[in-house]
Amino acid sequence: MSVAVVGSSSFVSCFELAGAVGFEAGSGEEVAGVLSDLVEGSNFELIIVPERFADDTFKIRSLIMSRGDVTPVFALVPDLTGMSGMRLEELKRVISLAIGAELEL
Repeated sequence: MSVAVVGSSSFVSCFELAGAVGFEAGSGEEVAGVLSDLVEGSNFELIIVPERFADDTFKIRSLIMSRGDVTPVFALVPDLTGMSGMRLEELKRVISLAIGAELEL
């Protein structure tokens, strides 16, 4: 399986030790740009991104889902800045949209 990781140098380095191909990006805009390039190239089956960039990458990830593509799979992982809960909020919005009522947790 081909794995890419996008994020800060310390985040990327951890996954490179496990064999992932790293792409350094510091801001949400940079991460979204790198992610867009990776998706267009279709070379990776799994792309790991720090959770804090969930909102910045939502449009690109949604595009993949709307096309019905199975890959790449996106893994949003908490980084050294801590867990923000952004991914949970995103999931609540998507589920609420799917069921037609606001989900309360």
